[in-house]
Amino acid sequence: MKTCLLSFCLAVAFIVPGRLRAQDVAPFPVALVNMDKIFKTHQPLLDKLAPIKTAAVELEKNLQLRNVELETVVNKLRAAQPGSPEAQRLQQQGAKLQAELQQFMQKERGDLQKREAAIFLDLYRQLEEEVRKYAKAKGIKLVIRQQEGSLDENQPLQQILTSLNRGIIYEDGLDITEEILKALDARTASDKKE
Repeated sequence: MKTCLLSFCLAVAFIVPGRLRAQDVAPFPVALVNMDKIFKTHQPLLDKLAPIKTAAVELEKNLQLRNVELETVVNKLRAAQPGSPEAQRLQQQGAKLQAELQQFMQKERGDLQKREAAIFLDLYRQLEEEVRKYAKAKGIKLVIRQQEGSLDENQPLQQILTSLNRGIIYEDGLDITEEILKALDARTASDKKE
């Protein structure tokens, strides 16, 4: 009995692989989307982010002005007689300015981050919908997020580390990023007509 089972297993091991050829096997229904490329090149996204970048620059200027005001008070405090009423007043004023600066900075940066997150969340929802439609139309069962990255030693260390840790080392013909960008652009154009 054991001899018959062993003979059968050996026969299957030699016969089955010979019948399965590469051209007989359907390609695995997988595609890749390069999110970094979408975030860097999708013009409607960049247009929505532009006011936030402008607001961030203005915020930094405002923070610098407030910091100069605080430094002025601190310099006056250094010049004041320690323990004098003037020194005590300047110390209170400096503490108040510093607390106000911290609160202002946290609130304004938090507001900018919330606005930016809302924009990215909206794009991501649109992106998911377009990828889902594309994948269903093309019979794709799995879409994997791909990151940009090159192994150029002249780039910053953080980018090199990101490139070394990317999940996909090689792909050939699986990237659907351009098609998804076109679908997002078409969606934006139809939204503007409505």
